[in-house]
Amino acid sequence: MEQAREEIRVAQVVMPEKGLFLVRCACPPPPYGSLALVTLDYGSDFGMVTDTAVYDPARHGARPPGFQLLREKTPEDDAQLAANEKLSQAMRTTFVKTAQTAVPDLQVPYVRLSFGRNRLFIRFTSVQQKPDLARPIAELRRLFGVSVNAWQMGPRDEVSMLGGLGPCGRACCCCTWQQRYPAHLSAERGRGENPAALNGTCGRFKCCLAFEK
Repeated sequence: MEQAREEIRVAQVVMPEKGLFLVRCACPPPPYGSLALVTLDYGSDFGMVTDTAVYDPARHGARPPGFQLLREKTPEDDAQLAANEKLSQAMRTTFVKTAQTAVPDLQVPYVRLSFGRNRLFIRFTSVQQKPDLARPIAELRRLFGVSVNAWQMGPRDEVSMLGGLGPCGRACCCCTWQQRYPAHLSAERGRGENPAALNGTCGRFKCCLAFEK
């Protein structure tokens, strides 16, 4: 009974690939905006803390989260992060080289290795729709022993990750604060006298129009 009354602290953490996770705090919650080491389904990794609170079943779900926040990032972690960056670039080279026959136009603008070196995140572009990357992914698993999350980027994804200025002269919403594209805008695309003027930097419908009345 004493354990049931124990206060549970939870935190929302945004990962570098913009995934949002609710985690249980195994230490005093770090301040907003700090990097924290968390354990997820694929192992340990760093994410940014965006919110902390006392666990509330009405708000956070019937069960406390299984993922955990272990601690705030320390300067000692920088050496491994630097080594991970170097290793991820070696993995990227292997991936592109193995895939060049099947997907000659493959470009990989983003690659990241998780802190625990369990998963490699790859974001790639190609004119092919759903290119066959089974062989290069299998080669990465064989050589480096990592699971691979490979995701084909669209025009909006590229701008969101690489950055850019919108027609308004300000940084694009998708690479500063907006996390998801408002799907209902596609139904509005044909309206207006000059549809081309409604396109953003990516060539797709401007996300900001979702907030205009």
